[in-house]
Amino acid sequence: MASFLIRLQRRIYRNRSITFTPAGTRFILLTLAVGVAAVNTGNNLLYLILGMMLSLIIVSGILSEQSLRKISVEWRFPARIFAQQPVPVEMRITNGKRFLPSFSFRVDEGGNEIRSVYTFKLSAGETIASPQTTRFEKRGLCTLPPITLRTTFPFGFFHKSLIRPQAQTALVYPRIFPMPPGLRSARTRAGQDHEHRRRGFGTDFHNLRDYTAADDARGIHWKSSARQSKLLLKEYEHEEDGRVDLVLSNHLPGEGKSEKLLADFERAVVLTAALAREFFRRGQTVNLQTLGSDEYHPDESQDLDTLLETLALIQLIPDTASDSLDPKIAALGGADGGGPAGRTGGRRILILPVPDPLWDKVRGSFSDVLVADEPRFIEWAGEKSIRQGPRS
Repeated sequence: MASFLIRLQRRIYRNRSITFTPAGTRFILLTLAVGVAAVNTGNNLLYLILGMMLSLIIVSGILSEQSLRKISVEWRFPARIFAQQPVPVEMRITNGKRFLPSFSFRVDEGGNEIRSVYTFKLSAGETIASPQTTRFEKRGLCTLPPITLRTTFPFGFFHKSLIRPQAQTALVYPRIFPMPPGLRSARTRAGQDHEHRRRGFGTDFHNLRDYTAADDARGIHWKSSARQSKLLLKEYEHEEDGRVDLVLSNHLPGEGKSEKLLADFERAVVLTAALAREFFRRGQTVNLQTLGSDEYHPDESQDLDTLLETLALIQLIPDTASDSLDPKIAALGGADGGGPAGRTGGRRILILPVPDPLWDKVRGSFSDVLVADEPRFIEWAGEKSIRQGPRS
């Protein structure tokens, strides 16, 4: 029977804590003094005062417990959450009791910053919303930290706390940057060694030509026109068929994964996200492939949220599985004729965290090969340069 009562007590009061306030400490000492005086003197009035003081302690415990019961917290997040950026959120606090209100409690949510919301009264069934700002440091599926309900209601004798874990999770996309400056936009067709550029209606500069009456005057390059004393018009490169294949390698060579290698991988993820957002902004069709993704389907396109979700959840493939990656890499490089390289037109970009020998045989099938550990990308990401060993 005693063990059952102990288990029942632990179940009822789990995740709860109670501490004395300064006023509560003085009240307890005064209660003890009155109790000692009542026992020594046998004065009935002192017994009545002692009973009243003990009743206040019991009532304080009951009312504070009632105030924290069935209080739930729900978070409302925006559609897109990016790592290392302020996120406007809404904390919704609900009193789930049918009849009784809750008084004078505070909701604390711990994280990188501790946010606190004080509520004087929350009627039965009522919900209040409090706007907040939070920040997630890492990408991925993040479990929200537990919340703590605190109250000193009703007399301020005790601090009562109730810790409640949160079942909600938040999908955090990689941090986002503008496209790195200086990336060349020339397309190299698979199997060719020369750059293929032609005039069109893209966004990248091609060359200058003489202005004609049929041209749009907004395209005049005024500085060059002034130097040559004639009107010159800017021409832009053709965007091929508007399709872009991004191939991100989530394999790191070598058995050990140092802090630098992991930082290089995260930078490669961020670089891929920046490229994808820029190409979507231009109205192009973007497909993302990784070593863990399914078979490539050339007629299917991905929306930006699907692509960012893939980047948010991507994980490294252990180097012990490198032998099994060769067929996948060959397919992504088009060595079997059925992969992305089998497509005609479009632009294909390979993003590597660090130089990887597994990709050497198929590098020529990509229009661009970007290696995230290059100094230009470290500077672009606003990171401190890490001393690198000799490249293999």
